[in-house]
Amino acid sequence: MKVLVCGTHYGSTYIRALTQFPQDSFLCVGILSKGSEHSQQIAKQIGVPYYTDIAAVPVDSIDIACVAVSGDAGKAIVLSLLEKGISVLCEHPVEQAFVQEALALAKQQQVYFHVNGHFADLYAPQAFLQSILAAYQQGFGCMHYAMGANLRTLYSALDLLGRALCGFEGLDVVKYSGEPMAFQPVMLKNSCLTISVLCQNFSSVEDDGSATFLNHQCSALFPHGTLTLSETTGPLSWFPASHSLPAESWKTYMPIELAPMSQQQLMSHRDQCNLAAIATLAATTQGETQPVYQQPDYLLGLSGLWQTVLMELQPPVKDNCAA
Repeated sequence: MKVLVCGTHYGSTYIRALTQFPQDSFLCVGILSKGSEHSQQIAKQIGVPYYTDIAAVPVDSIDIACVAVSGDAGKAIVLSLLEKGISVLCEHPVEQAFVQEALALAKQQQVYFHVNGHFADLYAPQAFLQSILAAYQQGFGCMHYAMGANLRTLYSALDLLGRALCGFEGLDVVKYSGEPMAFQPVMLKNSCLTISVLCQNFSSVEDDGSATFLNHQCSALFPHGTLTLSETTGPLSWFPASHSLPAESWKTYMPIELAPMSQQQLMSHRDQCNLAAIATLAATTQGETQPVYQQPDYLLGLSGLWQTVLMELQPPVKDNCAA
């Protein structure tokens, strides 16, 4: 399948995924961006056409597009591609109104709109989700989730939660009446369980990790123990309840083996996960059933919850008008 990549900042991960891993299914056939020398150089290096205007992209030569452009410019590109009949994999985060518009346009044009939440696809979060599934299959239901995130990872952290819950139906935000805090708790609940989210409620100007103290932490409390994902890349541990095992086999905690990665290994792994996200969209266009986390109700629920939680964390400043 022929893939157009839009954006060369975070979009570079899609370019690497399409050009550096041996595979015959996908081919990067063009780059669209604002026109920087850096972007033009990337297109030249991999030998593909370079575009600065979506109108110049030859529709017949593109099967799917990856859009990693933020703000209104990114939204406009997504909608233009969908209008042209091209299925789109869009980077997160995305607002609910935009998701609704994109899904409606995709349906009208008989194409597909997916959102790449990315982090729930990584090795350690996947092991966390598989362990939760195993607990449910053994008849154990989760009683409480405790999550940690920051403003930039909140969307993907809620995506991890949604995948654990298989959606967001019936999930409400408990209103917070206090002043915003640097590390602020937000409570969620449905009829079966409660969820506490501790969010780092500030960020650095540049997304360089210099002021990032929480990324994706998640614990699931079961009657027979607690499953804890310490961070985005692990480790993952099981803390058995004292009554859950015979004394001779009980231990204070049981690590779930996850091989640690170097920075280069992690980057490569993330690129491969993005390639898998492209493959999921491609499979959907060819008639395979969409995974739950790319279905319309899920995408609308996730984007809506993300916006609601953000409003709790950082409510709009009211004008201080004298009476």
